[in-house]
Amino acid sequence: MKITRLRTRVAHLPVTKPFSTGRYDVQSIDCVCAFLETDEGLVGEGMCYVTNGRRLKVLREMVASLEHLVVGLQLGQSGSFVLNAFNDVRAFGRQGISALAISAVEEALWDLRGKQFGVNVAHILGACRTTVPSYVNSMWLSATIDELHKEAECLLKQGFRAIKMHVGLSDPNKDVERVRAVREMLGPDVVLLADAAQLIASPKASIRLARRIEEFDIGWYEEPVMGSNPRSEAKVTAAIDIPVATGEYTYNHQGIFELLQLKAADILMPDLQRMGGPTEFLKAAAAGLGLCDRPVRIEGLTFQAPKSLHALAANKSHRPGRPLNS
Repeated sequence: MKITRLRTRVAHLPVTKPFSTGRYDVQSIDCVCAFLETDEGLVGEGMCYVTNGRRLKVLREMVASLEHLVVGLQLGQSGSFVLNAFNDVRAFGRQGISALAISAVEEALWDLRGKQFGVNVAHILGACRTTVPSYVNSMWLSATIDELHKEAECLLKQGFRAIKMHVGLSDPNKDVERVRAVREMLGPDVVLLADAAQLIASPKASIRLARRIEEFDIGWYEEPVMGSNPRSEAKVTAAIDIPVATGEYTYNHQGIFELLQLKAADILMPDLQRMGGPTEFLKAAAAGLGLCDRPVRIEGLTFQAPKSLHALAANKSHRPGRPLNS
């Protein structure tokens, strides 16, 4: 089977209720969809995305620029794509928009392989589980405490038993108040996760906040310091008892290696598109087995949940901790 064309399309997904990340309001998720057509009629699908439509045209052009690496490629010999693609963009940079574009095309390649053999992509990657723990990412900084209560009640009615809320306000007392209110609403049997989303300026300030919310039984404390600084994250990890989670804005498997080497987290959360696709994601997961002297869990994190599930099912370094939703 030979790939004959790379085609792209843009999809605009408005957010029903805009929310604040602490840096900007999210109005929409905008996707570049990549389609790989073949001489046998099968079409592989992949995607990457931005928020609020920013730099969408640039991202689409970057995806299209990879066409010469896939057109004419035999699907059975397509394993060379990732290496060739990262070499092709080396002067431009292997992170950022390059990784996002490569991810979309590589996802389409894996989708084609699954369709060729009529199986779930997870089976081709080497699945080692049939269920994957999950949580709901919710309770943004723009929500009032009354809104947090209503949201918690709604999520519980939907059956969620693992919920992530956001912290990182300029006043840490308000963060503590919000976490306390949510924990009281959820009760003791629901996993509560806290995401600082790189909003806290210093390790010392982040450590102080973590110690204050620890009493509320926090499952993990995510992106504890500004700027994805692995050395600062390592300071926080060493100083607090709540497991530290990070890696969402880390690029390629080399970035995950650095986090492991510095002991910058207890839980690594590579994002499928920032990794550069499933191949890089699985390299990152393998690092969790071979490069650390203590238990480190790899949890995939991405807007592209359906595609992430394939990679997570084949993630052999996942060490189940406290159970989340499956």
